[in-house]
Amino acid sequence: MRGLVYCLANVAFLLLSGAAADTVYDFVRRGELDRARQALSDRVTAAVRDGNTLYFQSLLETDAARAAALLEAALPLEPNRLYLEDIYRRLAQYYYFTGRIERLSDVIVDYTARFEPGRHALEMRRLAIAADERAGRFQAALRQADRLSTEVSREADRQWVTVDRGRILAAFGKNIGAMKMLRRLSRAKSGEGVPQALYLLAMHAARGGKVDDAVFYYNVLREAYPAAVGLDALIDSLGTLDVRSDDDSAERVTGTFYSVKVGVFSKRGNARRQAEIFRAYDRPVDIKRRTISGKRYYVVYVGRFTDWDEAVAFKTQLEATHGDVYQVVAR
Repeated sequence: MRGLVYCLANVAFLLLSGAAADTVYDFVRRGELDRARQALSDRVTAAVRDGNTLYFQSLLETDAARAAALLEAALPLEPNRLYLEDIYRRLAQYYYFTGRIERLSDVIVDYTARFEPGRHALEMRRLAIAADERAGRFQAALRQADRLSTEVSREADRQWVTVDRGRILAAFGKNIGAMKMLRRLSRAKSGEGVPQALYLLAMHAARGGKVDDAVFYYNVLREAYPAAVGLDALIDSLGTLDVRSDDDSAERVTGTFYSVKVGVFSKRGNARRQAEIFRAYDRPVDIKRRTISGKRYYVVYVGRFTDWDEAVAFKTQLEATHGDVYQVVAR
């Protein structure tokens, strides 16, 4: 929303008088987009439908196809550089998500020729990598990603390129190298690439039927990044897995009882809050400290069952109540 306000405010001041610009800006700032559209329509006629205006209108368009058509119309009308770069970026995103890979390639080539280096150069190169990956050209995608990894210097950029390389290696069947790379990134203290790495690790484990790993990475992602995109998709994937652990046969021999693991947390306080929620079930609740992948975590367990099936039934009850994914483990 802040980016939209910024763009709207700049276009308004380019096209409208001071009072009208203030009106449009105020409408947008209050979220009254319909009134902002009307104010713009009242002040801007077809005679001044230049590239800036079309770009402005595309930002207010809720239909992706119509917004893209406005951006395409704005492109040859030479809007100012700030908006022109964003037009290329938005069109590239649209073409990628609609599968128009050839058109995407054309936009990336045009952008690179006009803006070198541009504000969106890294994103454009990553979209080019993703386009090759989507078309099944994994070797070409990996070559591009490897080359880009040698050129970026900012930590945030390196993280995004690492995510791309790990994802492509996995798609190319090179799982050992991919998971090693993503695990290393997942242990970073911060950065936008960390939740991406955790998601890919969890999804890869889920697809491979590795329940322990999948639930572990899901729990870490959920705790550290509760608003992360992909949590729902992981719940769906985990819900299709066999509830038994990877080495269940060994657990049945050596385990003395079974519990439901309801969370893995890097902070003791978060583990305690989770434990309090599950004390309402009148079952034993334990918090145990574990070191996993070189980092300290606090694991919350609920219940102590001598029968595996009874533990699974309790797990199913908890999942239905809390809308989350849990795991039966032997202890």
